[in-house]
Amino acid sequence: MSATPETPREPAAEAEGPPTRPLSRLAVVLLMALGTLGQLALNVVLPSLPAIGVELNVAPGGERLVLSVFLIGFASGQLLVGPLSDRFGRRRILMPGLALYALLGGAAALTASIEWLLAARLFQGLGAAAGFVIARAIARDAFHGAELVKVFGLLTLTMGITPGIAPIVGGFLQDYVGWEANMAVTMVMGAAMFAFCFAAMPETGTPSKQRISPAGVAYNYVSIFRDRTFRRFAVTNALTLGSLYAFHAGGPELMINQLGLRPSSFGFVAFLHSAAYMVGAATVSALSARISNASRIIVLNALVMFGSGLAMLALSLSGHATVVTIVIFMISFGFSLGVILPLGVAGALSPFKTSAGTATALLGALQMSAGAAASAVVAAFPDVPGIAFSVVIMVMTAAAALNARPSKTETAREETPHE
Repeated sequence: MSATPETPREPAAEAEGPPTRPLSRLAVVLLMALGTLGQLALNVVLPSLPAIGVELNVAPGGERLVLSVFLIGFASGQLLVGPLSDRFGRRRILMPGLALYALLGGAAALTASIEWLLAARLFQGLGAAAGFVIARAIARDAFHGAELVKVFGLLTLTMGITPGIAPIVGGFLQDYVGWEANMAVTMVMGAAMFAFCFAAMPETGTPSKQRISPAGVAYNYVSIFRDRTFRRFAVTNALTLGSLYAFHAGGPELMINQLGLRPSSFGFVAFLHSAAYMVGAATVSALSARISNASRIIVLNALVMFGSGLAMLALSLSGHATVVTIVIFMISFGFSLGVILPLGVAGALSPFKTSAGTATALLGALQMSAGAAASAVVAAFPDVPGIAFSVVIMVMTAAAALNARPSKTETAREETPHE
Protein backbone atom coordinates (compact mmCIF):
# COMPACT_ATOMS: atom_id res chain seq x y z
CA MET A 1 0.00 0.00 0.00
CA SER A 2 1.56 3.24 -1.08
CA ALA A 3 1.07 6.95 -1.15
CA THR A 4 -0.18 6.51 -4.71
CA PRO A 5 -2.96 3.99 -4.16
CA GLU A 6 -3.77 1.30 -6.63
CA THR A 7 -7.09 -0.28 -7.36
CA PRO A 8 -7.72 -3.27 -5.13
CA ARG A 9 -9.16 -5.54 -7.81
CA GLU A 10 -6.65 -8.21 -8.68
CA PRO A 11 -6.04 -9.73 -12.12
CA ALA A 12 -8.11 -12.84 -12.67
CA ALA A 13 -5.07 -15.09 -12.92
CA GLU A 14 -3.79 -13.95 -9.54
CA ALA A 15 -7.16 -14.06 -7.83
CA GLU A 16 -7.86 -17.60 -9.03
CA GLY A 17 -4.37 -19.09 -8.96
CA PRO A 18 -3.30 -21.98 -6.75
CA PRO A 19 -2.34 -21.34 -3.13
CA THR A 20 1.29 -20.33 -2.76
CA ARG A 21 1.62 -21.21 0.94
CA PRO A 22 -0.58 -24.21 1.75
CA LEU A 23 -1.60 -24.50 5.38
CA SER A 24 -1.25 -27.50 7.64
CA ARG A 25 -4.29 -28.94 9.34
CA LEU A 26 -3.13 -27.47 12.62
CA ALA A 27 -2.89 -24.02 11.06
CA VAL A 28 -6.44 -24.35 9.69
CA VAL A 29 -7.65 -25.31 13.17
CA LEU A 30 -5.90 -22.23 14.58
CA LEU A 31 -7.62 -20.07 11.95
CA MET A 32 -10.95 -21.44 13.10
CA ALA A 33 -10.08 -20.61 16.72
CA LEU A 34 -8.77 -17.13 15.90
CA GLY A 35 -12.06 -16.18 14.31
CA THR A 36 -13.90 -16.95 17.56
CA LEU A 37 -12.09 -14.51 19.87
CA GLY A 38 -14.52 -11.69 19.24
CA GLN A 39 -17.50 -14.01 19.58
CA LEU A 40 -16.16 -15.34 22.87
CA ALA A 41 -15.78 -11.85 24.35
CA LEU A 42 -19.26 -10.89 23.18
CA ASN A 43 -21.16 -14.02 24.19
CA VAL A 44 -19.55 -15.17 27.42
CA VAL A 45 -20.71 -11.94 29.07
CA LEU A 46 -24.35 -12.11 27.90
CA PRO A 47 -25.70 -13.91 31.02
CA SER A 48 -23.86 -11.37 33.18
CA LEU A 49 -25.37 -8.21 31.71
CA PRO A 50 -28.22 -7.87 34.25
CA ALA A 51 -25.79 -8.51 37.13
CA ILE A 52 -23.29 -5.97 35.80
CA GLY A 53 -26.07 -3.39 35.70
CA VAL A 54 -26.96 -4.05 39.35
CA GLU A 55 -23.47 -4.45 40.83
CA LEU A 56 -21.95 -1.43 39.07
CA ASN A 57 -24.99 0.83 39.59
CA VAL A 58 -25.62 1.33 35.89
CA ALA A 59 -28.69 3.21 34.60
CA PRO A 60 -31.33 0.91 33.04
CA GLY A 61 -30.10 -0.33 29.67
CA GLY A 62 -26.61 1.06 30.21
CA GLU A 63 -25.09 -2.36 30.87
CA ARG A 64 -25.73 -3.23 27.22
CA LEU A 65 -23.01 -0.74 26.30
CA VAL A 66 -20.60 -3.49 27.37
CA LEU A 67 -21.52 -5.05 24.02
CA SER A 68 -21.68 -1.84 22.01
CA VAL A 69 -18.25 -0.48 22.98
CA PHE A 70 -16.61 -3.83 22.29
CA LEU A 71 -18.19 -3.84 18.83
CA ILE A 72 -16.94 -0.28 18.23
CA GLY A 73 -13.40 -1.33 19.11
CA PHE A 74 -13.80 -4.50 17.06
CA ALA A 75 -14.96 -2.52 14.01
CA SER A 76 -12.39 0.27 14.17
CA GLY A 77 -9.58 -2.16 14.95
CA GLN A 78 -10.25 -4.03 11.75
CA LEU A 79 -9.76 -0.89 9.69
CA LEU A 80 -6.26 -0.64 11.19
CA VAL A 81 -5.36 -4.33 11.16
CA GLY A 82 -6.22 -4.95 7.51
CA PRO A 83 -3.83 -2.45 5.88
CA LEU A 84 -1.12 -3.15 8.45
CA SER A 85 -1.24 -6.90 7.77
CA ASP A 86 -1.02 -6.28 4.02
CA ARG A 87 1.98 -4.01 4.57
CA PHE A 88 3.96 -5.85 7.27
CA GLY A 89 2.68 -9.43 7.05
CA ARG A 90 0.07 -11.39 8.96
CA ARG A 91 2.09 -12.61 11.97
CA ARG A 92 3.64 -9.24 12.84
CA ILE A 93 0.18 -7.81 13.42
CA LEU A 94 -1.51 -10.94 14.78
CA MET A 95 0.81 -11.49 17.75
CA PRO A 96 0.52 -7.97 19.29
CA GLY A 97 -3.23 -8.11 18.74
CA LEU A 98 -3.52 -11.36 20.68
CA ALA A 99 -1.43 -9.93 23.50
CA LEU A 100 -3.68 -6.85 23.70
CA TYR A 101 -6.80 -9.03 23.76
CA ALA A 102 -5.46 -11.09 26.68
CA LEU A 103 -4.20 -8.13 28.72
CA LEU A 104 -7.43 -6.16 28.41
CA GLY A 105 -9.46 -9.24 29.34
CA GLY A 106 -7.52 -9.31 32.59
CA ALA A 107 -8.06 -5.57 33.09
CA ALA A 108 -11.82 -5.98 32.58
CA ALA A 109 -11.90 -8.72 35.21
CA LEU A 110 -10.23 -6.46 37.79
CA THR A 111 -12.22 -3.26 37.27
CA ALA A 112 -14.76 -2.00 39.80
CA SER A 113 -16.50 0.72 37.77
CA ILE A 114 -18.55 0.77 34.61
CA GLU A 115 -16.33 3.47 33.10
CA TRP A 116 -13.16 1.39 33.37
CA LEU A 117 -15.01 -1.73 32.28
CA LEU A 118 -16.20 0.02 29.12
CA ALA A 119 -12.68 1.33 28.42
CA ALA A 120 -11.19 -2.15 28.81
CA ARG A 121 -13.82 -3.65 26.54
CA LEU A 122 -13.26 -1.00 23.90
CA PHE A 123 -9.53 -1.73 23.65
CA GLN A 124 -10.04 -5.47 23.96
CA GLY A 125 -12.17 -5.15 20.84
CA LEU A 126 -9.14 -3.70 19.04
CA GLY A 127 -7.16 -6.82 19.94
CA ALA A 128 -9.96 -9.16 18.87
CA ALA A 129 -9.95 -7.48 15.46
CA ALA A 130 -6.51 -8.92 14.76
CA GLY A 131 -7.72 -12.50 15.09
CA PHE A 132 -10.88 -11.89 13.08
CA VAL A 133 -9.27 -10.08 10.14
CA ILE A 134 -6.06 -12.05 9.89
CA ALA A 135 -7.77 -15.45 10.08
CA ARG A 136 -9.77 -14.53 6.98
CA ALA A 137 -6.84 -12.89 5.23
CA ILE A 138 -4.70 -16.00 5.74
CA ALA A 139 -7.51 -18.16 4.37
CA ARG A 140 -7.73 -15.89 1.32
CA ASP A 141 -3.94 -16.12 0.92
CA ALA A 142 -3.98 -19.90 0.88
CA PHE A 143 -7.24 -20.96 -0.79
CA HIS A 144 -9.42 -20.06 -3.77
CA GLY A 145 -12.63 -21.10 -5.52
CA ALA A 146 -14.75 -23.82 -3.96
CA GLU A 147 -11.98 -24.51 -1.42
CA LEU A 148 -12.23 -20.89 -0.23
CA VAL A 149 -15.99 -21.23 0.27
CA LYS A 150 -15.40 -24.50 2.14
CA VAL A 151 -12.85 -22.92 4.47
CA PHE A 152 -15.06 -19.90 5.10
CA GLY A 153 -17.87 -22.34 5.85
CA LEU A 154 -15.64 -23.93 8.50
CA LEU A 155 -14.75 -20.51 9.91
CA THR A 156 -18.42 -19.61 10.07
CA LEU A 157 -19.16 -22.96 11.69
CA THR A 158 -16.73 -22.33 14.53
CA MET A 159 -18.09 -18.82 14.92
CA GLY A 160 -21.36 -20.57 15.69
CA ILE A 161 -19.85 -23.02 18.17
CA THR A 162 -18.48 -20.25 20.37
CA PRO A 163 -21.77 -18.31 20.71
CA GLY A 164 -23.37 -21.65 21.60
CA ILE A 165 -20.90 -22.71 24.28
CA ALA A 166 -19.80 -19.32 25.66
CA PRO A 167 -23.18 -18.33 27.19
CA ILE A 168 -23.42 -21.74 28.89
CA VAL A 169 -19.98 -21.28 30.44
CA GLY A 170 -20.79 -17.65 31.20
CA GLY A 171 -24.11 -18.54 32.80
CA PHE A 172 -22.60 -21.06 35.21
CA LEU A 173 -19.72 -18.73 36.06
CA GLN A 174 -22.22 -15.94 36.71
CA ASP A 175 -24.33 -18.13 38.98
CA TYR A 176 -21.41 -19.50 41.00
CA VAL A 177 -18.53 -16.99 40.71
CA GLY A 178 -19.58 -13.67 39.19
CA TRP A 179 -19.23 -11.63 36.04
CA GLU A 180 -15.50 -10.98 36.63
CA ALA A 181 -14.81 -14.66 35.93
CA ASN A 182 -16.31 -14.29 32.47
CA MET A 183 -13.89 -11.49 31.68
CA ALA A 184 -11.03 -13.65 32.93
CA VAL A 185 -12.03 -16.39 30.48
CA THR A 186 -11.19 -14.07 27.59
CA MET A 187 -7.77 -13.38 29.12
CA VAL A 188 -6.99 -17.10 29.32
CA MET A 189 -8.17 -17.75 25.76
CA GLY A 190 -6.14 -14.83 24.40
CA ALA A 191 -2.98 -16.04 26.16
CA ALA A 192 -3.46 -19.58 24.87
CA MET A 193 -3.96 -18.42 21.29
CA PHE A 194 -0.85 -16.24 21.53
CA ALA A 195 1.23 -19.27 22.52
CA PHE A 196 -0.20 -21.61 19.86
CA CYS A 197 0.01 -19.09 17.03
CA PHE A 198 3.55 -18.09 17.99
CA ALA A 199 4.56 -21.74 17.65
CA ALA A 200 2.52 -22.94 14.68
CA MET A 201 0.99 -20.21 12.51
CA PRO A 202 3.05 -19.55 9.35
CA GLU A 203 3.37 -16.26 7.53
CA THR A 204 1.19 -16.43 4.41
CA GLY A 205 1.23 -12.81 3.32
CA THR A 206 3.83 -11.05 1.24
CA PRO A 207 4.95 -7.94 3.15
CA SER A 208 5.07 -4.85 0.98
CA LYS A 209 8.04 -2.50 0.83
CA GLN A 210 5.82 0.42 0.00
CA ARG A 211 4.91 2.92 2.68
CA ILE A 212 1.43 3.36 4.10
CA SER A 213 -0.13 6.81 3.86
CA PRO A 214 -3.49 7.86 5.33
CA ALA A 215 -4.61 9.03 1.90
CA GLY A 216 -3.58 5.73 0.36
CA VAL A 217 -5.42 3.71 3.01
CA ALA A 218 -8.57 5.80 2.58
CA TYR A 219 -8.40 5.51 -1.20
CA ASN A 220 -8.04 1.73 -1.03
CA TYR A 221 -11.02 1.43 1.28
CA VAL A 222 -13.10 3.60 -1.05
CA SER A 223 -11.94 1.62 -4.07
CA ILE A 224 -12.82 -1.68 -2.43
CA PHE A 225 -16.24 -0.41 -1.39
CA ARG A 226 -16.91 0.84 -4.91
CA ASP A 227 -16.55 -2.70 -6.21
CA ARG A 228 -20.13 -3.79 -6.88
CA THR A 229 -19.54 -7.43 -5.91
CA PHE A 230 -17.87 -6.51 -2.63
CA ARG A 231 -20.45 -3.90 -1.74
CA ARG A 232 -23.44 -6.14 -2.36
CA PHE A 233 -22.18 -9.12 -0.41
CA ALA A 234 -20.50 -7.11 2.37
CA VAL A 235 -23.47 -4.84 3.14
CA THR A 236 -25.82 -7.82 3.09
CA ASN A 237 -23.60 -9.66 5.58
CA ALA A 238 -23.38 -6.59 7.79
CA LEU A 239 -27.14 -6.17 7.94
CA THR A 240 -27.90 -9.81 8.68
CA LEU A 241 -25.14 -10.25 11.27
CA GLY A 242 -25.98 -6.87 12.80
CA SER A 243 -29.52 -8.05 13.40
CA LEU A 244 -28.15 -10.88 15.57
CA TYR A 245 -26.59 -8.34 17.93
CA ALA A 246 -30.01 -6.75 18.33
CA PHE A 247 -31.12 -10.01 19.93
CA HIS A 248 -27.92 -10.18 21.99
CA ALA A 249 -28.69 -6.74 23.40
CA GLY A 250 -32.33 -7.41 24.27
CA GLY A 251 -32.53 -11.19 24.71
CA PRO A 252 -30.92 -11.43 28.17
CA GLU A 253 -33.14 -8.65 29.55
CA LEU A 254 -36.27 -10.27 28.13
CA MET A 255 -35.53 -13.83 29.18
CA ILE A 256 -33.70 -13.34 32.47
CA ASN A 257 -35.35 -10.27 34.00
CA GLN A 258 -38.81 -10.40 32.41
CA LEU A 259 -39.41 -14.12 31.79
CA GLY A 260 -37.53 -15.33 34.90
CA LEU A 261 -34.85 -17.51 33.29
CA ARG A 262 -31.68 -18.22 35.30
CA PRO A 263 -28.41 -17.01 33.71
CA SER A 264 -27.14 -20.60 33.41
CA SER A 265 -30.37 -21.62 31.67
CA PHE A 266 -30.07 -18.69 29.29
CA GLY A 267 -26.77 -20.17 28.16
CA PHE A 268 -28.53 -23.33 27.00
CA VAL A 269 -31.19 -21.28 25.23
CA ALA A 270 -28.47 -19.38 23.36
CA PHE A 271 -26.87 -22.70 22.41
CA LEU A 272 -29.98 -23.80 20.53
CA HIS A 273 -30.01 -20.95 18.03
CA SER A 274 -26.21 -21.14 17.76
CA ALA A 275 -26.52 -24.84 16.93
CA ALA A 276 -28.94 -23.95 14.15
CA TYR A 277 -26.43 -21.39 12.91
CA MET A 278 -23.75 -24.10 12.82
CA VAL A 279 -26.00 -26.44 10.86
CA GLY A 280 -26.59 -23.69 8.29
CA ALA A 281 -22.85 -23.01 7.94
CA ALA A 282 -22.04 -26.72 7.72
CA THR A 283 -24.67 -27.13 5.00
CA VAL A 284 -23.04 -24.40 2.90
CA SER A 285 -19.58 -25.87 3.43
CA ALA A 286 -20.73 -29.35 2.38
CA LEU A 287 -22.63 -28.14 -0.69
CA SER A 288 -20.20 -25.39 -1.76
CA ALA A 289 -19.32 -27.03 -5.09
CA ARG A 290 -23.02 -27.28 -6.06
CA ILE A 291 -24.00 -23.68 -5.36
CA SER A 292 -24.65 -21.90 -8.66
CA ASN A 293 -26.63 -18.84 -7.54
CA ALA A 294 -25.45 -17.48 -4.20
CA SER A 295 -27.55 -14.32 -4.44
CA ARG A 296 -30.83 -16.19 -4.64
CA ILE A 297 -29.93 -18.33 -1.62
CA ILE A 298 -28.97 -15.24 0.37
CA VAL A 299 -32.20 -13.38 -0.49
CA LEU A 300 -34.40 -16.34 0.47
CA ASN A 301 -32.65 -16.80 3.81
CA ALA A 302 -32.78 -13.07 4.59
CA LEU A 303 -36.54 -13.27 4.09
CA VAL A 304 -36.70 -16.22 6.50
CA MET A 305 -34.89 -14.09 9.08
CA PHE A 306 -37.34 -11.26 8.46
CA GLY A 307 -40.23 -13.67 9.05
CA SER A 308 -38.68 -14.78 12.35
CA GLY A 309 -38.42 -11.16 13.49
CA LEU A 310 -42.02 -10.51 12.48
CA ALA A 311 -43.23 -13.53 14.44
CA MET A 312 -41.31 -12.46 17.57
CA LEU A 313 -42.71 -8.94 17.27
CA ALA A 314 -46.25 -10.32 17.11
CA LEU A 315 -45.61 -12.42 20.21
CA SER A 316 -44.21 -9.47 22.15
CA LEU A 317 -47.00 -7.09 21.14
CA SER A 318 -49.68 -9.63 22.04
CA GLY A 319 -48.10 -10.45 25.40
CA HIS A 320 -47.65 -14.12 24.46
CA ALA A 321 -43.86 -14.18 24.24
CA THR A 322 -42.37 -17.13 26.10
CA VAL A 323 -38.90 -18.62 26.25
CA VAL A 324 -40.02 -21.55 24.07
CA THR A 325 -41.65 -19.45 21.35
CA ILE A 326 -38.74 -17.01 21.15
CA VAL A 327 -36.27 -19.89 20.91
CA ILE A 328 -38.24 -21.54 18.10
CA PHE A 329 -38.01 -18.48 15.90
CA MET A 330 -34.38 -17.80 16.84
CA ILE A 331 -33.54 -21.33 15.66
CA SER A 332 -34.99 -20.50 12.25
CA PHE A 333 -33.16 -17.18 12.33
CA GLY A 334 -29.87 -18.84 13.25
CA PHE A 335 -29.96 -21.45 10.49
CA SER A 336 -30.51 -18.81 7.81
CA LEU A 337 -27.76 -16.61 9.22
CA GLY A 338 -25.38 -19.58 9.07
CA VAL A 339 -26.24 -20.03 5.40
CA ILE A 340 -25.77 -16.38 4.48
CA LEU A 341 -22.49 -15.50 6.16
CA PRO A 342 -20.00 -17.87 4.45
CA LEU A 343 -21.53 -17.11 1.04
CA GLY A 344 -21.33 -13.40 1.75
CA VAL A 345 -17.73 -13.48 3.00
CA ALA A 346 -16.49 -15.55 0.05
CA GLY A 347 -18.40 -13.35 -2.38
CA ALA A 348 -17.11 -10.10 -0.90
CA LEU A 349 -13.46 -11.21 -0.87
CA SER A 350 -13.44 -13.03 -4.20
CA PRO A 351 -12.15 -10.04 -6.25
CA PHE A 352 -9.10 -9.52 -4.00
CA LYS A 353 -5.92 -11.37 -3.11
CA THR A 354 -2.91 -9.20 -2.24
CA SER A 355 -5.29 -6.70 -0.65
CA ALA A 356 -7.25 -9.44 1.12
CA GLY A 357 -6.35 -8.01 4.54
CA THR A 358 -7.73 -4.59 3.67
CA ALA A 359 -10.87 -6.04 2.08
CA THR A 360 -11.43 -8.33 5.07
CA ALA A 361 -10.98 -5.38 7.41
CA LEU A 362 -13.60 -3.32 5.64
CA LEU A 363 -15.98 -6.29 5.56
CA GLY A 364 -15.53 -6.89 9.28
CA ALA A 365 -15.80 -3.22 10.17
CA LEU A 366 -19.11 -2.98 8.32
CA GLN A 367 -20.39 -6.04 10.19
CA MET A 368 -19.33 -4.87 13.63
CA SER A 369 -20.54 -1.31 12.99
CA ALA A 370 -23.96 -2.69 12.09
CA GLY A 371 -23.88 -4.78 15.27
CA ALA A 372 -22.90 -1.80 17.41
CA ALA A 373 -25.70 0.30 15.93
CA ALA A 374 -28.27 -2.47 16.39
CA SER A 375 -27.32 -3.11 20.02
CA ALA A 376 -27.29 0.62 20.80
CA VAL A 377 -30.79 1.06 19.36
CA VAL A 378 -32.12 -1.84 21.44
CA ALA A 379 -30.37 -0.44 24.54
CA ALA A 380 -32.31 2.80 24.08
CA PHE A 381 -35.57 0.92 24.82
CA PRO A 382 -34.80 -0.99 28.05
CA ASP A 383 -38.45 -1.49 29.04
CA VAL A 384 -39.54 -3.28 25.84
CA PRO A 385 -36.56 -5.43 24.76
CA GLY A 386 -38.71 -8.00 22.91
CA ILE A 387 -40.31 -5.33 20.75
CA ALA A 388 -37.05 -3.43 20.25
CA PHE A 389 -34.91 -6.32 19.04
CA SER A 390 -37.71 -7.73 16.86
CA VAL A 391 -38.22 -4.41 15.04
CA VAL A 392 -34.46 -3.99 14.49
CA ILE A 393 -34.23 -7.55 13.12
CA MET A 394 -37.07 -6.87 10.69
CA VAL A 395 -35.64 -3.59 9.42
CA MET A 396 -32.12 -4.94 8.92
CA THR A 397 -33.06 -8.25 7.29
CA ALA A 398 -35.56 -6.57 4.94
CA ALA A 399 -32.81 -4.18 3.85
CA ALA A 400 -30.45 -7.15 3.43
CA ALA A 401 -32.88 -8.98 1.17
CA LEU A 402 -33.24 -5.90 -1.04
CA ASN A 403 -29.50 -5.25 -1.15
CA ALA A 404 -28.56 -8.85 -1.99
CA ARG A 405 -30.41 -8.84 -5.30
CA PRO A 406 -28.00 -8.65 -8.25
CA SER A 407 -28.19 -5.70 -10.62
CA LYS A 408 -29.79 -6.03 -14.04
CA THR A 409 -26.41 -6.54 -15.68
CA GLU A 410 -25.56 -9.30 -13.19
CA THR A 411 -28.79 -11.22 -13.79
CA ALA A 412 -27.57 -12.02 -17.30
CA ARG A 413 -25.23 -14.63 -15.88
CA GLU A 414 -25.41 -17.15 -13.08
CA GLU A 415 -23.37 -16.02 -10.14
CA THR A 416 -21.28 -17.80 -7.58
CA PRO A 417 -19.13 -16.00 -4.99
CA HIS A 418 -16.00 -17.89 -5.98
CA GLU A 419 -16.03 -17.16 -9.70
